[in-house]
Amino acid sequence: MLRRARRLVFACSIDLALVGAAACGTTGDAPGTEGGATTGAASTGSGTSDASTTTGLADSSSGANDESSSGGDDSSVDAECSIWDQDCPMGEKCAPWSLEPDLVPDEIRCCPEDANAAQPGDECVIDGYFGSCIDDCVKGSMCLDFDGDGMGTCQKYCTGSANDPACQLGQGCFIYFSGVPFCFDTCDPLVQDCPEGNGCYPDAEADGGTGFLCLPSIGPSAVGGPCWLLSGCQPGLICVTPDFVPSCNQNFGCCTPLCDITETPDPCPAVDTALECVSWYIGGQMPPDVSYANVGACVIPP
Repeated sequence: MLRRARRLVFACSIDLALVGAAACGTTGDAPGTEGGATTGAASTGSGTSDASTTTGLADSSSGANDESSSGGDDSSVDAECSIWDQDCPMGEKCAPWSLEPDLVPDEIRCCPEDANAAQPGDECVIDGYFGSCIDDCVKGSMCLDFDGDGMGTCQKYCTGSANDPACQLGQGCFIYFSGVPFCFDTCDPLVQDCPEGNGCYPDAEADGGTGFLCLPSIGPSAVGGPCWLLSGCQPGLICVTPDFVPSCNQNFGCCTPLCDITETPDPCPAVDTALECVSWYIGGQMPPDVSYANVGACVIPP
């Protein structure tokens, strides 16, 4: 069985872009993976955007990209049900299934629902491997287990549709794994007010992002370390393209600190003398939420 190709792509929407998976630039596979898990984002209906995972110092537009139009609505993945609609028979739930534990679904299918199902936010257990589609989470949610120990947390799927995703107040809809939509709490990137094991990361690429969400830190790298995924850095850091971090390997992105553009003196030269705290929303653009007005990243100035 041929495996669908997964690609790592660099953002190309504005001057200062961050690394992610599946958007619009240079492509290549993350080492040690079969292409890496693709991710993406969309905000809630209270200010929706819909985009793939690459990120950048953001402009204020809110557009939609193709990566998030799956999870039962994506022609590249066979689907017998809709994750958005949860239209499986009683006793079953619609979930992504993968032939291998690589986080990228090969099918969207109806899977057994546990009779004593755990609720979103509860601890959960996976039967088999992450991607087997069998866990003890209630219909409308999935057990996320990024460390591979068979235990995780039930994460609620977004409702609505790929074009109009919805979550409860205080959450945003983030598209993981080539089109699987999950609701995550919004957060403050300068405070990093997320639960242990999560960081406050951008919710989408530069031209689609509306804010920041508490996302699981996946294989998080330290300052200057390589990264491929939007949430692939330690909390408080962000993944940027190699030309914005000194001595960064040109094949990957590198992690660099988030910063407060109003802080004096500039905290970034203490990390590296070549770095400055540059506003996340560049070119005079206003952030979509005033609470993000001071958010910046330590980068080589563009």
